[in-house]
Formats: sequence, structure tokens, C-alpha cells
Amino acid sequence: MKFAKFMILMVFAAACYATDLGTKENPLTIGSVQELLQFRNAVLDSGTYKGVKLQNAGEGLHFKLTADLDLSPVCGRDVGNWEAIGPFEGSFDGDGHKISNLYIDDSLGYVGNAGFIGPVFNNGSDTLYYSNVVFENTYIRHSGLVGTFVTQVVTGQAVLRNNSVELIYETVDNDQGALQWGGLMGNTVAKWVGFYDNTIKGTMNVSNQKQAAVGGVIGVLVDPGAIERNVNEANITVKGHINADVGGVVGELLAPCTFKDNVNKGNISVNVSTETGFVGGLAGVILSFGSEKTMTGNFNYGKVELTASYAALGGLFGYVSGNTNTVLDSCVNYGDVIYNGVEEQQMVQVGGVAGIWEVKQASFVENKGKISVENAKAPFVGGIAGYVRPGAKSADLFKAVNEGDIEIKTSADSVNGWISGLVGSTDQMEYLRLDSCINKGNILLPVDVEANALVVNPFASTYNSDVQLLASTSVNEGDVPSMEPREAIVGLRHAIFTARTWKNGTGSFILEVTGLTSAELGHVRVQMYSLDGRRLPVSVTRSGNLFVLASTVQKGVVRLKSPYGNKTLMAR
Repeated sequence: MKFAKFMILMVFAAACYATDLGTKENPLTIGSVQELLQFRNAVLDSGTYKGVKLQNAGEGLHFKLTADLDLSPVCGRDVGNWEAIGPFEGSFDGDGHKISNLYIDDSLGYVGNAGFIGPVFNNGSDTLYYSNVVFENTYIRHSGLVGTFVTQVVTGQAVLRNNSVELIYETVDNDQGALQWGGLMGNTVAKWVGFYDNTIKGTMNVSNQKQAAVGGVIGVLVDPGAIERNVNEANITVKGHINADVGGVVGELLAPCTFKDNVNKGNISVNVSTETGFVGGLAGVILSFGSEKTMTGNFNYGKVELTASYAALGGLFGYVSGNTNTVLDSCVNYGDVIYNGVEEQQMVQVGGVAGIWEVKQASFVENKGKISVENAKAPFVGGIAGYVRPGAKSADLFKAVNEGDIEIKTSADSVNGWISGLVGSTDQMEYLRLDSCINKGNILLPVDVEANALVVNPFASTYNSDVQLLASTSVNEGDVPSMEPREAIVGLRHAIFTARTWKNGTGSFILEVTGLTSAELGHVRVQMYSLDGRRLPVSVTRSGNLFVLASTVQKGVVRLKSPYGNKTLMAR
């Protein structure tokens, strides 16, 4: 009888112990590759791990590594691909341990979720955490939605903190591929995701895709989040007939976000000679969509190089925009910025900080890198910004400093363009204010260039005399040739156009474009993307200045491309 009571107490105690496992204070532990596989199988099958039922893919549970794990016995060239842990709804803490030899190669067989974990769903109210993991000797070859630690966060809130990744990444040839790649995560469409104190090292090589959003940390941030104190040291190379958005930290940032104290040390080289390239040392594209962003204390040390037909190239940002509440402060580029011209060019916009600028105000931004522009036709080049677009009806720069030389490399008889120590040129806008700014960079032109072949200014050029240039408190300390514009320089029409969308029934939208002639509207190209950045099939018909978009979604992102600039709009 006593023995029976003892056994009942033991079973009861074990049950209580099991139900207490998986909390943040008492996580379920993983101490070997065998236990990792048992954990993965339990997640996939809603099975039991160490006596705990993993319902709903481990929803709300916490897991922790207790040892370094070498995955080479279970994935590799001669073994096969790693199968991601997911869909997953729990938290994962590496506790500083290493996961080595993660291997994924899509040429060995199709891989649906290319990453260690993914996708992640959080249907609870608590934040999920993916932290303290050291990935070593990682190899991934895949084209699609790819991230080393987590492929994608789909719902809820999550944080990726204090992780380290050392990897080789390559793409599989796919001329219809829509790559979203990040050294840590491919993309996020969740309620909110934060990236803190992560480090990425290695190489990333992208080729033969249709389009690509590539970031050292994350490919695309679609919904709100924070990207703070991350470091990318990986070199990024992109080449082929690809429309590319590439940044040392993030490829595309499309939502409200705190972007703070990040550093890129990797070199970026993008050669998409017949296509569009938005390339920056930190971010390829930062769009406002009317959302607030705080961008402070970020640095780039890597060389940034681009060859493209349509180019937006910056030491920090390829294209940056923001509303009146956006903060852009104390961001510095140290890396060289290089544009290489191609035979057929649309627009070339190159800046030490940003290629295309649509920010209302910024302060203490600096460029210390050399800017080289070779064989460009009528480029917009500035020590801070290449081209200020009318998305900012006015622009204010406070204590911006350019210390980098600007060198134009081309034959003297074909030189033209807008070259300035701070801002290459503006579009039609109310005013450009340069308050207490300094240009220390020299502008270097080809020998024997015609005296009136360029628009060259120590501070900025403006669209026309209607745009006020307010720069009386700014100082030029660089060697800037005195050159007046010739009429022939204005060969490229500055078309001021606007666009708006509205819903036209189920799965149909109207895009209205005003300000372009009928011939110019014929050169407009329209694409549609899902909110997680995937290219969507869409039928486009035009009647006058109205484009009818027939799709299968109820809301999405419309991208309009024209020789006079690109626009991105929400359709819903």
C-alpha cells in the first residue's frame, strides 16, 4: 500500500515537473544533435519532447541549447539538406553555443523553408525570442525566401538578439526568381520584429534572378520593427539581369522602424547593367508610406559599387524617404562610392549619403568617402545627396559635411551632368535649405572639359530659379571649378508627375498618373507586389493616364517605373 502511494506521488510529481518545463525560467533543453532532431520532429508533428506535448508547433514554449552542435552528420553535400524547424511558435535561446555546418543546397532537392527555423508564427500576446546562437561554417544555396536563423516571421511580435552568423551564401540560377535574402532573416510581415546586436560575416553571391532584395541582416522589413546595433562584415556581390535593392544591413525597409547604431563593414558590388539598382552601404531602399522612421548613429565603412542602367547609389542609402516626423541624424559614410556607366542609361543618381533623397530634414550627416562616377550620361552627383526628389516638398540639411572628393571619369567631349559638393540637384520643390553645412571635398573633372559642359556648384544645383537655395550660412573649403550650365545640358526633361491608386472592385485597382505626356506614359512600367515583397502576377491595361491593374489580392504594393523616376504606392 505504501509502495502504491509512493508511485502515485512520483507520477504526480513527474507530471507537475513536465507541465512546468518550457517556461522562460525553466526552458526545455537541447544538448545534442539527436535531441535537436527529436525537438524538430515534435514541432512538426505536434508530438512530445521530454515529456511535454508541443501543441500548435510549440506555441509559447521556450527552448535552450546546452551544448555546441555539429550538424555535419545530418546535413551536407553527401548527406542531404537541413530541414527547417517549422512552422514554429516558440522561443529559441542558443545560450552562446555554436551550431556548425548548417547546410542547404536547393540543387540537391527543393527546400521549401531555407533556414534553421521557419516560418515563425506568434499567435499569443508575448514576444518570441531567437537569441544567443553562433552559426559557424554555414552554407546556403537557394533562391527564394531565405534567412540563416529564421526564414520569416509571419504573425505577432518577435526579437532576434545577440546572434552571430558566419556563412557562404549563393543563389541557384532562376531567371524568374524573386529573392528575399538576409544573413539572419529573409523577411518579416508580422506585427513587429526587432533585430538587436547581431553580427554577420562571410560572403553573399547573388546571380541570375529576376529581382532581388538583399540585406546583410534582413532582406525585407514589410511591417514595423527595430534594427539596432547590428554589424555586417559580409561582402555582398550581385550580378546579372536583376532589378536589385541591396544594402549592407537591409535590402528594403518599408515600414515604421527605429534604425539605429548599425554598422556595415562589408564591401558591396552590384552589376546589373541593363536593369535598376538601388544600392546603399546600409540600406538599398527606405520608403516612407507615410510612416515615421528614426535613423540615427549609423555608419558604413565598406566600398559600395554599382553598374546599372537606372541607378540610385549612396554611401548609406540608395533611396531614402520619410515624412515630416522622420529623424535622420548623425549618420556617416566612410566607404568609397563608385558608379560604372553602361551603354543604355536612364537616370544616374549618386550621393555620399544617398542617391535619391526624399527626406524633409536631416542633421549631422557626413560623407568621408571618395565618389567616383565613370562613363555616366548626365548624372546627378552630390557629396551628400545625388538627387532630391519632390517627395520632399522642401528639404533642410543642418550641419551636413562632405569631405570626400568627387571625380568624374569620362572622355572630356562627352561630359555633362549636375555635380555639387553637397546636393547634385533638386527636382521642382519650394526650397532647399543648407544650414551651417560644409563642403571640404574637391570636384575633379576630366582634363580639357569644356568650360560650360557641366553644372558644377560647391553646395547645390536646383531645378530652376523657382526653387530657393538657402545656403548663406554654409561654407565651401574644397577645390570646386567654376562652371556655368549650357542650354544643351537640359536634354533630360524633368517631368513632375504624381500617381495615386484606388480600389476598383474585387481584385482590381486603378492607377492614375498625371504630369506625363502620352508618349511618356507609354514608357511607364507597372509591377505589383504582396505585402511580404513577393512579385504578383498582374494584368495591366492603359486608357489615357489610367492603368487598370487586375490581380488576385485585396491589397498590395504597386511600383511604377518611368524614365523620370519611380514611385511606390499602397493599393488597398
